Amino acid sequence: MAALGLNDFLKEASEEFSHYEGYRHVSANLLQIAESAIQPFNLAVVGRMKAGKSTLINALIGRPLAICGVEEATATLNRICFGEGAQTQQFVVQWRDGRAEPFPLADLQKWTGKSPEVLERTKETSFLRLFSDSPKLFETQIVDTPGTGSAVEEHEITREFLNPETIAESIAEGGKADAIVYVVPPVGRESDEETLKIFSSGRLPNSDPYNSVAVLHKWDALKVDNPKLRASEKSARLLGDLRGMVADVLPVSGPLALAAQCAPNQFFEDLVSVICDQSQNIEEALEKDDWWSENPARQSVRQLHPMPWASFRLLVRILIRDAVVDSEQARLTCLEESGIRAFEEFLQTKFFSKASIIKQCQTLQRVASVIEPALRRLNEEANSGFRDAESADRAAKIIKEHDAGLHQWLLNTGTKRRAKSSRLQNTAVELDRQWQKHREELELSQMDLQVCQKVDESSELFASNDKETIKAICNHLAGVQRRSDLGRGKIPKISEIDGLINNYRAMENLCRNREKPFFEHIVKRLEEIHRNLSQA
Repeated sequence: MAALGLNDFLKEASEEFSHYEGYRHVSANLLQIAESAIQPFNLAVVGRMKAGKSTLINALIGRPLAICGVEEATATLNRICFGEGAQTQQFVVQWRDGRAEPFPLADLQKWTGKSPEVLERTKETSFLRLFSDSPKLFETQIVDTPGTGSAVEEHEITREFLNPETIAESIAEGGKADAIVYVVPPVGRESDEETLKIFSSGRLPNSDPYNSVAVLHKWDALKVDNPKLRASEKSARLLGDLRGMVADVLPVSGPLALAAQCAPNQFFEDLVSVICDQSQNIEEALEKDDWWSENPARQSVRQLHPMPWASFRLLVRILIRDAVVDSEQARLTCLEESGIRAFEEFLQTKFFSKASIIKQCQTLQRVASVIEPALRRLNEEANSGFRDAESADRAAKIIKEHDAGLHQWLLNTGTKRRAKSSRLQNTAVELDRQWQKHREELELSQMDLQVCQKVDESSELFASNDKETIKAICNHLAGVQRRSDLGRGKIPKISEIDGLINNYRAMENLCRNREKPFFEHIVKRLEEIHRNLSQA
């Protein structure tokens, strides 16, 4: 077997395992991983029922696309990816029998809620594929999941999506996540222990803080003077509890973010006008939704862009607090208060800028969890077979003078067992030889992640101009299919690479011992990209 790229290796290894009885599941799993590896970067949004996952996704892509509702809305896995034109006016149902069928967006409600008809339909559905022309989806696929903790059995598919015991089924459905956003409600302190248990049970297999983040959502309804401040305090406390499990906990209001991005200009113009004209009784009107709607002018504002009452009330109070009298400033204030910008910056810095590295690590860790136990088992079976063959040979010698037929049968049995064991051993040795090369790639990618984190956190060690270049090169080289795709990424010219190699080799010689591995790795990656550019 010649040296192979990862996907070719997985396909060939799958073929090899398919020849041996008892290893068909290994063959299927490796093939499924190979198919998953070439999918876009999967960002899964998960959490308890009614946590507002779909609203958060809509706010993230800046389009009202994902299913939202007052009941349990999302009953299926929804894969949201980039599309243009007519494609954005439909969705595709991937049925469990393998069929893919397009439907107009108006039919989306047939997969929404918990009616018997919906649940019957979702039983036959593997996932829905929805499309948006949001640029944020160019290289990322967002997976909207049903809420965990639902009373409806079909909504527990999220546990199947994340459960390590069903990783093969998850990958087979094409829904294996590379990174996770866990949506947490701003519950009281007494509920934190339950929240932690839920989070722990729903973590991705092989996940680390480098690909996990929690979002404190729906904090708009907190009945305090400053909900955003209380949400920030709660997020900081929760981050301390989740240390080692997530990279951060961020407070985000999906309804405010969606209003800032999608509400018509007239909404903000009329809202500012109502606040200025009726300043005397605005606070009284904010006590109840029906009080606000008693006035036709106030009621018409809400009809321009429907949003939860708690979120709308908070927006009005923010605009009053900041004395906003301009509609454009009102939109910007709404956007800033939502926290969506900080969330987007986090996703870009921590996930998307190293998407290839994270996906490579996730893919190789999944391969390791499948192939390494299988190779050990192959070797054990081979050794057991050799021992059986030796036993058969010894028995044949003993019985030779007494039973010629049994003697020959034992010899034949020993020969067959030895031949089978040799095949098993040769397969194990060759597959292991190939796998060890990819094992080295896993170690490199894990070091890529550490280097990227070091670059982000250590401003004194790296020139500002070098930071993005180093991260781009690490991300570029970690790509499963990108080693020959030199047109992608922010890759500098060979002359610039030469200068970087000399600079960081000097730093490697002068740095403290604990920093040496980082600089060694940077030089190694720079030299690799230099070779690739020279051969292009």
